Amino acid sequence: MAKLFTDTALGEHTRGLLIQAARTPDDFILLEAMQHNDIRHACQPIRHTESNEVTFQHLTLRFGSNNEQSVYRFDLSDEMRYALDLFGLLLAIKHIKFQQETIIPSLINPLVVPLQAETLLNWEPGHQFLTALYEHHGKAMRDIVPCIQLFQPHLDPEQLSALLRWLHDASLAVWVDLRLPTPYLPLLDKTPPAAIKMAQMSEDTSFKQGLLPVIRFLRQNDIDFVAGRVATQHDLIRFRRLGAGYYFGYISDIPTSFSAPRKLKLVQS
Repeated sequence: MAKLFTDTALGEHTRGLLIQAARTPDDFILLEAMQHNDIRHACQPIRHTESNEVTFQHLTLRFGSNNEQSVYRFDLSDEMRYALDLFGLLLAIKHIKFQQETIIPSLINPLVVPLQAETLLNWEPGHQFLTALYEHHGKAMRDIVPCIQLFQPHLDPEQLSALLRWLHDASLAVWVDLRLPTPYLPLLDKTPPAAIKMAQMSEDTSFKQGLLPVIRFLRQNDIDFVAGRVATQHDLIRFRRLGAGYYFGYISDIPTSFSAPRKLKLVQS
C-alpha cells in the first residue's frame, strides 16, 4: 500500500474516497453532512432470543438532526455506497479501540459491521482498505465481525468464493446477510459462515419458498441464525420459532449514536 493506514491516516483516506465517489445530488448531501461531522454510527445490541442477553453489537450509519435516518435511504450512487461501507469500518475501528482501552476485554461484545459484497468484489479500494485494516489494526479487527451482504443475485461465484475464503482466514468470524430467495447456499456450503442474518419477514410466495432451504441449511450446518430489524414481539416470536438464536431491532433497544473524530491527518509512508 502506498499509504500507511495509521489512526490519523484512516479518516483522510476515507474522506478522499467519499469525495471521489460523489455523483448524485444525495451523494453530495451526505458528503456535506460527513464534512460537518453529522454522519454517525449507531451501535445496537444483538440479543439472544431466549435469554435476551446482549451478545454482539451491530453498526449502522445514521444521518439527520436526531440521527434518525439511515444513510442508505438516500438515492446514492454505487460508488458512494461502497465508500460509506469503508467509512463504517473506520467508525467501527474507532469504537472498538475506545472499548478496548476502557473496558475489560471479556466484556466487549464483538461489533458486527455490514459490508456489501460488491464493495470488496467490484471496487478496488474496498479490498485494499480491508486488507490494510487487518494488517495495521489487527487488534481492533479481532473484535469486528464482517457481515457480507449477498443481496444481488448475479455475483461472480468464483470471485465471491475466493473472497469468503480470504475473510475466513483473516477474521475470527464471518457472517453473511441474505435476501430471499437466494442462489448462494451451494457456495456457502463450501465456506460456511458463523452466522446468517436475515431481516425479511414476508408472506410472499417466493420468500416462503426461499426460506425453507435456508432454515434447512442452517440446521444441517449448525450455523447461527440472526434476525434483523425485529420491530414487534410478534416478529420476534415468528423468528424464534424458525430457529433464530439472536435478534436485534427496536423492541427494547434504541441505537446509541457516536460521532467520528473531526481532525485526522493523512500520513504518507
